[in-house]
Amino acid sequence: MAPEIAQHPSGRYAVPDVPAYLDACDTVELKAVLAESEGSRAAHSLGFDLADVLTRQVYYLDTPGLALEAAGVIVRVRRTGDAGADTTVRIRPADPAALEPELRRRKGFNVELDMGPDGFVCSASLKTRLAGATVVAAATGRTSPGALFTPRQRRLFQAYAPVGMALDGLCLFGPVRVQRLAGTARGWQHPLTVQMWEFPAEPVVELSSKVAAADAAAAVARWPSFLDLHRVIPRLFRHTKAQTALRASAPRPAFG
Repeated sequence: MAPEIAQHPSGRYAVPDVPAYLDACDTVELKAVLAESEGSRAAHSLGFDLADVLTRQVYYLDTPGLALEAAGVIVRVRRTGDAGADTTVRIRPADPAALEPELRRRKGFNVELDMGPDGFVCSASLKTRLAGATVVAAATGRTSPGALFTPRQRRLFQAYAPVGMALDGLCLFGPVRVQRLAGTARGWQHPLTVQMWEFPAEPVVELSSKVAAADAAAAVARWPSFLDLHRVIPRLFRHTKAQTALRASAPRPAFG
C-alpha cells in the first residue's frame, strides 16, 4: 500500500481549529509529512546531525482482516536496538470525557491531540517500557506477544477491542524500519523529532513536535511560520503510519 503523499494545495500548512476539549488533553503533537527527497535537506536546515540517527523496528498487532483498526484500537511494539523497547495500546479516536478518571491517573497513560493538515484527532494510550530481548523473542514466535503487555494494558485492550478478541491470538505485522533524529531548532522552543519510515512502496518523512496542552494554542499558531522559516513543504498524508504499516506486510502468526 502506497502512503498517498501529495502536496498541500496551498503549498503551506493550514492551521486547523483547536478543539474545545483541548484542556482535557495532556499533550498535543504537531506534525508535518515530507517527501523522502526533502528529509535530508530539512534535517540540515533544522541543525540536526545525521550521524546521531537512531534506528527503530516497529511492529503492529491485528487480525488478518484488521478488525482492531476498524475498532479504533492500535497495538504497537517498538524496539530500539540494544537501548530497549516499549509497547503501546492506543485508542484512536478517543473521547476524553468518556475515559475513566482512575485510568487517567495511571503512569504511562496519555491523552493526546494529533494535529495534521486536515484537523485534530484525539487518542488515548498506555505505554510501558521493556527489554529489547523480549521483543525479539515475541517477533520470532518463541513467546506470546501478550507477555509484552502489562495487566493494565491488557485491561485497556479488552475494554475497547471487539468482544472475544485476545492479544495472544493476534497476527504480527512488520517490522517497519524507522530512522529517528531528535533535537531543537532555530525559531522553535519545543523538542523536535524527524523520522523516516521506510515503507516498501514509498518512505515517509515526518517532522513532529510534542508540546504540553497548556502551550498548545500558541504552538499551533506558530507552527506554519516555523515550517516556512526552514522551507519545510508539508505534504498531505492520507493514511496514518499505523494504517500504512498494517498494509505494508503480510500478517503472520505471532505465536505458536
